[in-house]
Amino acid sequence: MSGDQWAIMPAAIVKALGLQVGDTIALDEVLVRRLEIEPQHARERAFRLLAYRERSTTEMADRLTDDGYLQSIVADTVSWLTDTGLLDDERFAEQMARTMIILRGFGRQRALRELRRFGIVDDCAARALDAVAPAEGEDERAFEMARRLSRPSDSVDRLAARLVRRGFSTSDALKAARSCVSPSGTAEPEDAC
Repeated sequence: MSGDQWAIMPAAIVKALGLQVGDTIALDEVLVRRLEIEPQHARERAFRLLAYRERSTTEMADRLTDDGYLQSIVADTVSWLTDTGLLDDERFAEQMARTMIILRGFGRQRALRELRRFGIVDDCAARALDAVAPAEGEDERAFEMARRLSRPSDSVDRLAARLVRRGFSTSDALKAARSCVSPSGTAEPEDAC
């Protein structure tokens, strides 16, 4: 290596600093100017992300970090968004749980995995799932999903496997599949199950 100093920064910051390819710059001077303008750019980026859809605090921090913002700026931005109520993991978890359970037909296990993937802690995810789909009704939701997913050529195992992939427990999936597949091994008409 030539010993030259370098830094990675978001394209918006490079543009705001007026830097061009081939410019020779004093890194210290650029870093000072960067610290002056980066917080506003990070907030604007966060607003654009939130305009698209709700985000978890972990997801927002990851996106800003991936965009190249400094860790201290990311932490300050996420903290500010949380303090103002623009980021709220409880609200996000409940909204996502509602989408996954009601609209997409996921079982609690899959919804929990998805919430964890978004960075939602288990306690918060459990509260959101309990509010949307209490554990006591999981067998009924599996039965309803079995009715929706059943095909005339389905076997119990095939239908149960689709339910398990959607996040229903194996026992709930098997009970629901058995109720929708006739003793001859084929799915009953939707009205029958």
